[in-house]
Amino acid sequence: MVSAGDTLEALAARAGVPAEDILEVNGLASAEEIVPGRLLFLLAPSGEASGAGELAVVIARDGGPPLRWPLGVGVVVSSPFGVRGGRPHEGIDLAAPTGTPVFAAADGSVAYAGNGIRGYGNIVVIRHAAAVLTVYAHNSVVLVSRGQPVRAGDRIALVGQSGRATGPHLHFEVRVGEIATNPLPMLPEIPR
Repeated sequence: MVSAGDTLEALAARAGVPAEDILEVNGLASAEEIVPGRLLFLLAPSGEASGAGELAVVIARDGGPPLRWPLGVGVVVSSPFGVRGGRPHEGIDLAAPTGTPVFAAADGSVAYAGNGIRGYGNIVVIRHAAAVLTVYAHNSVVLVSRGQPVRAGDRIALVGQSGRATGPHLHFEVRVGEIATNPLPMLPEIPR
């Protein structure tokens, strides 16, 4: 959430991302659209994801939407949330063949759909109730567009390995406000 006195440059420096990435992922044309009270999608600053993440899980459980798995049966978590290679891994990776359907984890609207976020490849970001965002990255094909309403279980993309990916998989993130949160406690038992 943008606070009084926040600027695009300050938010970018705090998040450690280019200012133009913040504008792009939030669908903003200029820094003038960043006003107090506006919810922005940002990458969590290094080290913030683990400590603040536990509080964010409680917030999402109590007030956020119920989540479903973004892939069908046979989900394999190939890389967990946490630190990987000394850097924060702000979501979970779900191994799947290229072309596997990706589904919306909850009702919401598409906040971003495209390939302008460095490293994420073809990405979909969905805005849900209670300031929750879900992120679906490295897709081969994006099937939705910005502003489109979606229901839980709607097909939104197809698994791929676009962006910074070593093989086909879905990178799935849950964010409460701008804080990356471990998705596993928010999801039902893995479907078999």
